[in-house]
Amino acid sequence: MLDAKTIRKTVAEELHARFGAKWFQPDSARLLVVSEDNLTDFNIELDCYTDRRYGEYDCSISAVFKWKKFAKFYKELAEWYNVKFQSSARSNGMIFVGVGFDGIHADFRPPSRETFWVANEQDLDAFITQCAADLDGKVGAWIKRWFSWPSALDVMDTHPNLCGAWRGTAYYCLMEQVHGREAACAWARGIDAAGWPEWLAAQVEYLQLNVCGTGTTHP
Repeated sequence: MLDAKTIRKTVAEELHARFGAKWFQPDSARLLVVSEDNLTDFNIELDCYTDRRYGEYDCSISAVFKWKKFAKFYKELAEWYNVKFQSSARSNGMIFVGVGFDGIHADFRPPSRETFWVANEQDLDAFITQCAADLDGKVGAWIKRWFSWPSALDVMDTHPNLCGAWRGTAYYCLMEQVHGREAACAWARGIDAAGWPEWLAAQVEYLQLNVCGTGTTHP
């Protein structure tokens, strides 16, 4: 009998077996992306999602990018926001961006393929085959674009919906990494956040006043 834990374990084992050191850290049970070509310090993991519905499992895989620099910056932002607005914003656990294989496959347009339902071993084999084909194709090529800072910034520019509610902060961190603080602050100062939702506008205020304002000492 298949269950969610068995599906995730099997997917990880099979992808490890098929791709080996070409993609993954060999001594980890998780799908941690490791490559000599990666010139960044993003921590990239492939996360297998399983949701049981109607007696079958809705299965998909997402690429989750974590970045220590962004996590530290975001934590400081949340602490400032909670004091200023008497709120309870929390750190997002270092997650810089997370995106599903289906979204990447569809070029971030409406999904071009059906939900993948897994009810038996044959379905699971087919799902693993699709995931492997994704890594060998468009999805793998997209992930590799995050292996250098300039191309990662280009990905952010190409897909304006990446990073969701923390996009402004994430974009600043990446722009600073690529072009330096002066260029990143010039970008931040040019944002007009009038009429934006409070959390989004607060990020802009934090960047403009606390990070890029005259006399600030933020590293």
